[in-house]
Amino acid sequence: MDGSSKIIGENVTEIRDAIGLSQKDFALLAGISRATLVNIESGNKPIKVISLDKIAIFSTIGLDKLSKPGFKPPANLREKLLQRYKNSPEIYVTLSDTPSIPYIIKYRVLKTDVLNTPKERGKIVEFVDDNYGWKIRGNSLTNALKRMPDLIKIEPHPTKGGTNLYSRNK
Repeated sequence: MDGSSKIIGENVTEIRDAIGLSQKDFALLAGISRATLVNIESGNKPIKVISLDKIAIFSTIGLDKLSKPGFKPPANLREKLLQRYKNSPEIYVTLSDTPSIPYIIKYRVLKTDVLNTPKERGKIVEFVDDNYGWKIRGNSLTNALKRMPDLIKIEPHPTKGGTNLYSRNK
C-alpha cells in the first residue's frame, strides 16, 4: 500500500466514523459497492477517482481533503448531512438511525466527562441509552473500544475477574 492510499483510506474511515455509518450504509449512500469501500479504507487496491468523487459528493468533503495527512472531519458532519439530505427520505432515514459505535464513542461519549473515571461497559451502555436513546450491545461496544487504544484506556477490574474498566486515554 503506498502512502497516499493509506492516507486516503484513513481519511475515508474517519469521515465514515464522523457520519456514524457502517461500511454497508456508507457505501450505499455514496453510490459505491461495499467491496470498493473496504478496498479504499484498507488500501488493498488502486483507488478509482470516480469512487472518491462519489464519496466527496455524498460527504461534502472535497477530494483535496481526502488526501491530506492528519485530516479531521468537522465534528458536526453528521448533523450537516442530516440537514442537507432532509428532503431525500432514502438518505435521511439511514442517517437518522442509531449511529455506529465508533461515532458514539468519538463524537458523543468522549465529548463528555463520563470516561474521565474508569467505567464498566454496562455503565457506558447505560449512559448512551440514558443520554441519547441509542440501544447498543455490550459486546459490540467492547470490540469497538479495543480498536481505539489511542483514545481509550483498558484495564482489568481490580475486584471482578474477567471484567475490564474503560476510561479516556489521557
